[in-house]
Amino acid sequence: MDRPVDRRTVTKGAGALAGFAAARALLQQTALAADDSTPTGASEQSLYDRLGGIFAIAAVVDRFSDAIIVNPKLNQNPALKAWNQTEAPTRLPGLKFMRTIWIAALAGGPFTYTGLPLHDAHQRFHLTPEEFDEVGAEIVRALDYYHVPAREKQQLVDAYMLTKSEVATAPQ
Repeated sequence: MDRPVDRRTVTKGAGALAGFAAARALLQQTALAADDSTPTGASEQSLYDRLGGIFAIAAVVDRFSDAIIVNPKLNQNPALKAWNQTEAPTRLPGLKFMRTIWIAALAGGPFTYTGLPLHDAHQRFHLTPEEFDEVGAEIVRALDYYHVPAREKQQLVDAYMLTKSEVATAPQ
């Protein structure tokens, strides 16, 4: 039996794909424009490869995901604090996996992100732009911990910032 199509679901999914595509295009454009050391005719490695592949990305995700859970600024948000206390013990491992796949796909790796659209995944937390920025700061701290080069770090931060309108839904 055919079920009717929920246009809101289709629209949200299309919006998430458009945001993902925009972030990935930015990463690809930045990669093509930024490296003058690549010999003429040679193609540069993808950001995914320059980051060290899936294991390096997973290490960064593991570190910033653990830091977000205990970050005092983020735990001022009642919805995040409740999730951290009640759901994180069973859901955080899967969330780390999905974050790793999302970043790996975004960076040009051989993966496809199949998780919830970012807006849907974060809506119940009513994140402010300030909280979104604090998560970004944790990501930067994890990248710094692993000595990710400035260029690659900036490309990831730029891509992350493109998702702000999808994730931060509460006024500051």
